Amino acid sequence: MDEVVEAARRVPSLFDLSGKLAVVTGAYGGLGRGVSMGLAAAGADLALVGRSGEKLEPLVGAIRSEFGREVAGFALDVTNEEQVAGMVDALDRKHGHIDVLVTCAAVAALGPALEIPLDEWRRGIRVNVEGVFVCCRQVGRVMVRQRSGKIINFSSVRGSQGRSQYTSYAPSKAAVNLLTKSLACEWSEYGINVNALAPTFIRTPLNAATVDDPEKRQAILARIPMGRLGQVWDLFGAVIFLASAASDFVTGTVLYVDGGWTAA
Repeated sequence: MDEVVEAARRVPSLFDLSGKLAVVTGAYGGLGRGVSMGLAAAGADLALVGRSGEKLEPLVGAIRSEFGREVAGFALDVTNEEQVAGMVDALDRKHGHIDVLVTCAAVAALGPALEIPLDEWRRGIRVNVEGVFVCCRQVGRVMVRQRSGKIINFSSVRGSQGRSQYTSYAPSKAAVNLLTKSLACEWSEYGINVNALAPTFIRTPLNAATVDDPEKRQAILARIPMGRLGQVWDLFGAVIFLASAASDFVTGTVLYVDGGWTAA
């Protein structure tokens, strides 16, 4: 059989995540909850990470009941390497593999450069950059050993564009972009794909104050050629693509899911 025909026959299976274990940080936030649901629907089992075990419980139960997946919650701080390493070790002992990591955990430290408290500025950098690095490094140890894995770091359109009062958030997402590219170069030899996903404004608890303000919302919509805010489910296809065999030759890229924001 022609090798292209043979490969084409496998297309439907490329996006199947059955038998895969995915770790999602920031899991009960707006983006993390949606991403977790999308991965479960594609067949993945899940390890959900958040600071509050109480907030994780409803999501764990929903995924079990709606999708029948194996799922566990881990209450921890993504910037605490000892806690993250403990989770990774527990998953490795139980499953023997970790196939996907999605780093959704983030904070929005916003404010005028002359007024934002330095501790708040540092918090944005620490959670959004250091937290991503810690999780990538610890999960990466397993992926390097097994010589396979998919890492998806959540960035933002702000990672490539400055904006007033974003002097912590925008630099943190720019750092995520280059961390992603650096890890992709370093870990490609181990069969690990590292990519970033950069959405535009999607209403979540993190940005509700911005998108619910009529004046700010109108300014945002005027900037998006497609004329609407993103929805969490707009991310499903991109996340499943980057988590699956369909993206085996894609690494070190920043995929924008932004309704044309960065093109305009």
